[in-house]
Amino acid sequence: MKHRVFNIIKDILHRRWVPVIIYVALLIAVTINVSNNGGTFSYVFFYAVLLYLPLSFIYIIYIFLALQIYQETTGKLIQKGTAEDYQLVIKNAGPIPISDITFYYDKEITHFPEDFTVNPFRLLPRERVTVDAKIICRYAGSYDAGVEGYTVQDIFGILRFRKKVKIPVRVHVLPVITNVAEDIIERLMNDEKNGNLFSLKTTENHLGNDVRKYMDGDSLNQVHWKQYAKTGNLYVRLPENQESEMISMVLIPESMDNSLHSIQLRDRYLEYLVSIAEFFGMKQKPLMIFYYYVGVKSYVIDSPETFHEFYTELLTKVGSKSAVGHEEEILEEVSKKAGNIVVFREKDYDDNQ
Repeated sequence: MKHRVFNIIKDILHRRWVPVIIYVALLIAVTINVSNNGGTFSYVFFYAVLLYLPLSFIYIIYIFLALQIYQETTGKLIQKGTAEDYQLVIKNAGPIPISDITFYYDKEITHFPEDFTVNPFRLLPRERVTVDAKIICRYAGSYDAGVEGYTVQDIFGILRFRKKVKIPVRVHVLPVITNVAEDIIERLMNDEKNGNLFSLKTTENHLGNDVRKYMDGDSLNQVHWKQYAKTGNLYVRLPENQESEMISMVLIPESMDNSLHSIQLRDRYLEYLVSIAEFFGMKQKPLMIFYYYVGVKSYVIDSPETFHEFYTELLTKVGSKSAVGHEEEILEEVSKKAGNIVVFREKDYDDNQ
């Protein structure tokens, strides 16, 4: 029984009900005092206690109107799990001081190595405070990170309100490249479901029989040595293209609602995607990516350079618009291209399904 009573008291303290209880008790006491004794001091004390909450509420509204918050990251693209420069600017635009402002953020998504949110902020009239820090984003994709909002309260903690910042930091976080592509490539080679046949044979330049005179900078591997033996002059063999199949990958990302689950799902999806793309780029094997971004768009990855452009520039567009409901439109466009087709759906990487 004693243990239960102790837990109840602990729970009350945890919920910060003590200031409310004290205020109610104090209000009752001053009411009884002014009724029994009267006098100037009793009435002053009574009205001070009575008007405390309304005045505190007005003060909190003032804070909401006067406080200006800006935040940004130095770079437009952030590497997952890497500390990047972050800046938070807080300004009191009003004529009254602001005290005890504390900030909060989603620790599942964002991490500040030196957490400045543990201490309250106080600002004088027209004062501007700049906080320079490091930010680490835990997941790949495009989402809101950084400070999510702030908490304001009266002096004694009776009234407490939270307010979200007007302009959050929209980050574009690049995924980590791993070796998961090896398993996917093996699946592409062997999977024949849904009528999709996959081939990793790439377009190669084979040296043909046509020749031209050797020029400075030509590779000696291309020299036609038999022709040289006959004529005594250097000739190089010209390449001829051999036809091969190209894999067309259709990306079907889900809608993002900025929830932790959707961010984690997008992180896993992008990790698989860039790992596959990196494999094709480094091996110089052609891979055509189809995605939806204000219409059906496509991009061919067939070299380290094209992969780098895809990774640093186009990846932020992939998934920024949901392709759900546009599958037929995308597949119709893909059907016009030569090669095999694989549909890469984000929902297939949801562990909850």
